[in-house]
Amino acid sequence: MGETSTTTINGTSNRAAMKETDAKTENLEADDLIFYHSLRTELDVLKKNPSSKTIHQILNYSKSLR
Repeated sequence: MGETSTTTINGTSNRAAMKETDAKTENLEADDLIFYHSLRTELDVLKKNPSSKTIHQILNYSKSLR
């Protein structure tokens, strides 16, 4: 039987971005904070990571319009 192992992933967080987010939300009231977090969650769902091919097709199309 073969031996298996997993590697440990040491993730680091972007502390500057976290501090910036905290600074934006620290003066909000409870209702505003709830709205902010629900909106941010919905926007994160819309975030896409297009492939390189898609980006090149969009750029080629925009160049053809000139």
